[in-house]
Amino acid sequence: MNILYDHQIFIDQIHGGPSRYFIKIAEEILKKENLRICAPLNVNEYLKYLPSENVVGLNLNNIYFEKLPFGIKRLIKQSLINKINIFFLNNLIKNFKPNLIHKTNYDNYKTKLPVIITVYDLIHEKFSRLYGNDKDYRPKKNALERADQIICISENTRNDLHNYYDLRNKKIKVIYLGCELNKNLQSDQIFQLKENKFLLYVGKRQGYKNFSNFIKAFSISEKLKKEYKIYCFGGGRFTKMELQLFKEYKIKSDLIQYFEGDDNILVHLYKNANALVYPSRYEGFGLPILEAMSFDCPVICSNNSSIPEIGGDAVKYFNPNSIEDIESAICETVFSTDNVQKLKKLGQLRVKLFNWKKCASETLSLYKELI
Repeated sequence: MNILYDHQIFIDQIHGGPSRYFIKIAEEILKKENLRICAPLNVNEYLKYLPSENVVGLNLNNIYFEKLPFGIKRLIKQSLINKINIFFLNNLIKNFKPNLIHKTNYDNYKTKLPVIITVYDLIHEKFSRLYGNDKDYRPKKNALERADQIICISENTRNDLHNYYDLRNKKIKVIYLGCELNKNLQSDQIFQLKENKFLLYVGKRQGYKNFSNFIKAFSISEKLKKEYKIYCFGGGRFTKMELQLFKEYKIKSDLIQYFEGDDNILVHLYKNANALVYPSRYEGFGLPILEAMSFDCPVICSNNSSIPEIGGDAVKYFNPNSIEDIESAICETVFSTDNVQKLKKLGQLRVKLFNWKKCASETLSLYKELI
């Protein structure tokens, strides 16, 4: 079987859950089948982990593309890069002769091949106003109607998909993601953390991610501020609005720090954090929850959307809309040795239920059914 993954997510993400997902299942599927990723012009850092003969593409970060202003990058992508990528994709289809194409995002370009699409979440539909769109915004409609098979990464995502789209005649299968950050990375050699106690936050911080409520909850506890710091990984450097938020809630600059980088840094943070705090109001899956568990990092998180489905009984939950509940959940966890040890033990059991080998195997079975 010849399998093709397209360029879309790899020009949109340097790092991130969706692009990591495709790399991880590709690593497993390549042990059994022929697979190519066509990303002629990309910015993704995960592609380097695959054999070069399986990836068609040039990383634009090598020519400082990511240093351009956002508006210019977006214009270049829309007016030039997408056209170049589609051109090379069509050429690869002629030469590689794939049996199917697994689209990595929702661009509905024309193809005669069987199409699979993975739906990660319904954020743009559920929070359409945050993105400047009306309540009837349905950006995935054309792509989903064209798809021959749809994968959802959680039952919650599948339920949300049915709420926003009429897909009664579509085949939709839930396939859970895996969780595997390399535990053998020499992360301790990368840098040394000056502080032993910190709460970790991973990922984007805007809007529905609810980072501001985490900050407010931290600010109302003198004990937390005295004994802990907040370390943030990814999501870009703190904005002016965030710096103003810290100032307003009297979070001194030495209490909060931002980190960026690759998995080496992230692994080091997971290993050394006293807890991961995950206050998001909505997730299609919530991969950092499992990543933290795999490194014995207790998880304190929201009780909504897909998060209870993934976290099970191995996390401490809170109401993300209640500042007091967030603060209480954090304190009840980090100031109790018994609660910390309980979460670590349960987390190690929970994370074993999610692995990339299983995810890839179920995905490959779906491919075979389609052709």
